[in-house]
Amino acid sequence: MAEDSKDRGRDAEFGPQLGPLVEEVRRFAVVLGEKAQEVGGRLRESNPEVYGHLAAAGGELLAAYRAAVAGHERRWSAPGHAEAERIDLDSPSDK
Repeated sequence: MAEDSKDRGRDAEFGPQLGPLVEEVRRFAVVLGEKAQEVGGRLRESNPEVYGHLAAAGGELLAAYRAAVAGHERRWSAPGHAEAERIDLDSPSDK
């Protein structure tokens, strides 16, 4: 019963036509994550130095992504960050 209300919530969020697609993407992400952990575990056991370098590189990529997003968010949220043109859709066109 809890699963039914969870599905209804997803339908409300994504619409009934996207609900099955969203659920399939979630299942895919879970399987992909499990496989990545499996491969990572084997790599850690067989090549701990390589695993350490890859983990550090992943952390650096994540830090770079966060910095880029934070920079964009600061610009987007700054007062007067971009000039906007007001378009009046209610008045008749001159053309």
